[in-house]
Amino acid sequence: MISEFLLFRLNLVDRQDLFERPIKDDSELIRVVERASNERFDVSKQGRRRGYKWALRSPTTGSIGEAATFIDVTFSRELASHRGPIITSDGITQGTSTLNPPTATLVRILIDLRRHVFAIEDVPSIIQTHSGWKTNLQTILSSAAWDLEFTSMFRLDPILPKRMVENRLQTFERVTRLRVTLSIPNPDLGPTFQHLYEEMARGGIRELAQDMRNERGLNVGPETLPRAAIDMAMGGYRKGKIHFYGLSGGQKQEFTVEDDVSRIQVEEVRGFVEGYVAARPSPEVKRLAGAIIQKIDDLLGE
Repeated sequence: MISEFLLFRLNLVDRQDLFERPIKDDSELIRVVERASNERFDVSKQGRRRGYKWALRSPTTGSIGEAATFIDVTFSRELASHRGPIITSDGITQGTSTLNPPTATLVRILIDLRRHVFAIEDVPSIIQTHSGWKTNLQTILSSAAWDLEFTSMFRLDPILPKRMVENRLQTFERVTRLRVTLSIPNPDLGPTFQHLYEEMARGGIRELAQDMRNERGLNVGPETLPRAAIDMAMGGYRKGKIHFYGLSGGQKQEFTVEDDVSRIQVEEVRGFVEGYVAARPSPEVKRLAGAIIQKIDDLLGE
């Protein structure tokens, strides 16, 4: 069996508060995920006909070797109530049926702590049907962080498929402008931004707006500032869209990148999920977690 995972970068956004206490390290991040996996932070949504509950449960922390530490956690959407025809002893009436316990659809999430990447199982009935799943997941985590008196909020930004962006860039005769807001600092920086990272880390600066222009054409080759910005943005370290401007076929063109997301495929994930739901971690669980992390490394580079 093959399952697909979508890759999102975790960016921590600081609340504007008089007493700032941002999440600083992985141990604090683990505490937040563990706290979030409590019914206190479940998010209930009531539609016209159905009532749903979104929740995190069963967090488990593990490691593959010395560096590849991960969190495995289950994200779920529960059908809590349904409004419609109800059969009674006297006939048929309209009413609301409450399910107790509710039926749930599960989504496996593996968090690669070294890269701050969320690998989220692409369960079509959730990911492709309910557009608010990411907002609800971010709300659960941010609420738990606030409960622990952290002032950081969770934002998940898609890691973009590099081939898609590169193919589009190749249609340009030259790129004349690049506009993007980068999220810095982060644990996955290239050497071009290392000095800037150190300066921003010392100053506690999280975001950097970039608007690079050159009508004769920006140099987007390796080890250039525009390329570093593009790579970071495609890797999920950004806020909002990436805007490219340039010339194609002698005409001014623009394209914007926002919501495309990279995917990885892993075999036999269902057994991996069932092992954790049953709270019986096994060598097979570690092997599959390692396979996911290896796929992420292959995609993003060591």
